[in-house]
Amino acid sequence: MNFRIFISRELKEDSTFRTRLEAIGAEVIGQSLIEFAPAAFEYIPPCDWIFFYSKKAVRFFFEGLEGGLHAGVKWAALGKGTAAALASRGITPDFIGAGEPEGVAEAFAREAAGQRVLFPQARQSRQSVQQLLGGALQAVSLVVYDNRPRQSFDIPFCRALVFTSPLNAEAYFGKYTLQPGQSVVAIG
Repeated sequence: MNFRIFISRELKEDSTFRTRLEAIGAEVIGQSLIEFAPAAFEYIPPCDWIFFYSKKAVRFFFEGLEGGLHAGVKWAALGKGTAAALASRGITPDFIGAGEPEGVAEAFAREAAGQRVLFPQARQSRQSVQQLLGGALQAVSLVVYDNRPRQSFDIPFCRALVFTSPLNAEAYFGKYTLQPGQSVVAIG
């Protein structure tokens, strides 16, 4: 079974996705089609909680942070990977979601109802949890990094295209069209 699969994420050689597909004869191409860069921010608004959507948000928030944070702030993470990124900085999250926006928003609304929550995020964030929270709390966005489609990349024909975000799909289809025999899967 010789076929090529593209996933819009950098993959380690021992990643489960890569090893399982290669075990059935697939050639796996793992490449992000998004560029990331820090976005300057000068002010951290007063808040009760800081909610992170991603490991990248954790990284860029702390890399750009100058000065201290407000005393007593609580920490929240969308899922386990984001919680691990906080833990690597010595922070134990007060709330860890299951990773799926609908359930996370429902659980977090109960936890932080009526409180002021800071959401460090990408410039092109979908704000999935924030939108689902509606007016349950006071949401404050803070852009801590830029994410934009890469302009230069080459992907050979692949029978399956797996996109990990809408922005990756936008980058791919900005350069290529869907060809006969290709399948598309969205996992983010």
